[in-house]
Amino acid sequence: MKRIIFLLIVLVLFAVSCGKSKIVVEHNGSDEAGDIDETTQADEDSDEDADDEEDSESVDEDSPDGEVPDYSETYGLPKCSLQGKTPCFDPMTDLVWSSLSDPMKHEEAVIYCYNLDEGGFKDWYLPDIDELRTLMRHCPDLEPGGECMVSEKRGCLSYTECYNDYCFQTQCMAKEDEIFSRLWDPYELWSASKFLEEEYDFWTLNFEIPRIYYRSDGYTELRARCTRSVHSSGEDEGPQPRTVECTGLPENMQWNTVSSITQTYNGARWEPDSEGVFDEEPSTENCHFKCLDDFVSELFIFKNEDYVKCSPECAQSEAEICVNPNSGIYSDSKTGLMWSSLPEKDDLYDSNNNIGWAFATASYYCENLTQGGYSDWRLPTIEELRTLIRNCPDTETGGACSLDNIPDDLFDENNKVPDECLSCEPEEEQSGKYSRIGDFVPLLSATESPVRINYVIKFYWYVDFSSGMISSVQESANPLYILVRCVREKG
Repeated sequence: MKRIIFLLIVLVLFAVSCGKSKIVVEHNGSDEAGDIDETTQADEDSDEDADDEEDSESVDEDSPDGEVPDYSETYGLPKCSLQGKTPCFDPMTDLVWSSLSDPMKHEEAVIYCYNLDEGGFKDWYLPDIDELRTLMRHCPDLEPGGECMVSEKRGCLSYTECYNDYCFQTQCMAKEDEIFSRLWDPYELWSASKFLEEEYDFWTLNFEIPRIYYRSDGYTELRARCTRSVHSSGEDEGPQPRTVECTGLPENMQWNTVSSITQTYNGARWEPDSEGVFDEEPSTENCHFKCLDDFVSELFIFKNEDYVKCSPECAQSEAEICVNPNSGIYSDSKTGLMWSSLPEKDDLYDSNNNIGWAFATASYYCENLTQGGYSDWRLPTIEELRTLIRNCPDTETGGACSLDNIPDDLFDENNKVPDECLSCEPEEEQSGKYSRIGDFVPLLSATESPVRINYVIKFYWYVDFSSGMISSVQESANPLYILVRCVREKG
């Protein structure tokens, strides 16, 4: 019996010894064993690959000297890092970031991103402030979810309600040699997030001086980085072209060729604009309008903007007031008066390059005007100007607005222009509804008002044809908005 037990022990020890030898051979990969377990080898290779990937992930992505993991097989992009290889993929947000733009205004940045074709992608857009904050580093209050409340996701884009001390991080600046952008941008960048208090202001993020702030589109040029989602198609996903009706057709005008156009979206607005403009050049692509047949155009400048209006041509119309197309003079069959055209642009500027009509300037202009072969023009009286008012009965000739017995000082709190002289509501569309000529501008008269300042400075009456109002203006004033039409009697 003892001999049998001894033999069994020997056999067990031998089996264990052979098993250990086989494992050693497999691990060492010796061909002599002739019996390598291929499954075990594949598992170990997989483990080594995983270790390599883990080592790669552990490389400091923000280090300029560190290796950037290759994402080309998955997304065709490198991983975003301080090395600045763009476009790049950010695995933290699934956003793709473009290269850095040149400085430009906000609207230009929106259009730039919308039309950008980079890395084979065409669906770029300007990031909102939350997306931009994902690029901030080493400044927690400005990073996503930080104490600065400005955020599109939070619906907090108001200065008074959302801007706080945490949005301007002076303590971050105290960190020496820190780079605050994950893409190494030492600049202030535009966001697409609207600043609520001002129509043309937008929130920005400054990576040089860590700060969330706001800037005006009209006065500021900043850089931009465009973004897109890695999950989007990569193709242009913007709105398709559309057909719209033209708008803003003035009185006595007609569309020049077409009344509707096809628009395309450029990222900031639809083009071309559907708001019509006066242009006698026919167009099927733009909203152009021109005068009705047998009407004559008059071009003028008001508050530094160009305007045009159309009036009936005398030879083709029985209207009480009509215009001679050759001279630009208006004839009023009701009153027997003739009215000059509004001054041309060059006549609006005085020796100091100011625009406007002080009394002396207006008087001199009319007395020296030659138009239509006539040289006997003069500045009209207030009663002559009142003959041009329509749709405002109180200020028309003979209306309730009386300019007699006006107090000497309109600026005294107990005295003012009679309410009847201010009775009509200002028009919003500048249609010329209060003028028989179609004017919507204020016109100066030669009639002195009894108003005085310190009993010395004189005032003169004028009519504001945007509201039918009658008021007075200081003689030496050079107001931007008061113009002049000179007058003469027919004969």
